[in-house]
Amino acid sequence: MKSLGVIETRGFVAAIQVVDAACKCAEVNCIGYRKVGSGRVSVCFEGEISAIRTAIERGVAVLMAVGQQACSLVIARPELSVTDALSRLKGYPPYAEVKVNAPVEVEADGIVPTSPEINASIESVSLPASDRTEEKYKAMKRGKKA
Repeated sequence: MKSLGVIETRGFVAAIQVVDAACKCAEVNCIGYRKVGSGRVSVCFEGEISAIRTAIERGVAVLMAVGQQACSLVIARPELSVTDALSRLKGYPPYAEVKVNAPVEVEADGIVPTSPEINASIESVSLPASDRTEEKYKAMKRGKKA
């Protein structure tokens, strides 16, 4: 079960110190950060509850040792809507699963993937938002809902 931990501090360098200390002392992953404003930065972690508590305590201790302010939060079982909202944090890009050792062919106009998995993942990509809005407006002109 994944748990959520958040540390908020003043300054990006202090936030990097927190991430370094927290990830070294416990088995947690930094899932991203957010610049809150007025120089404050929130850093979010995920992992098991005991690892999150240890990492948050260590991160706060590192900040207190250098004289920085810190606010922290630990959520044992975050609601699905909370994790969905946090998936849009900076430093948490959506990664597409692509095999690294897939053979590729190089042509004069670019690189063409030859693996069936890669071709299937490229074909399954949805339309950009601009194309979807154009389809929506066409449907609205005809008097239908998109």
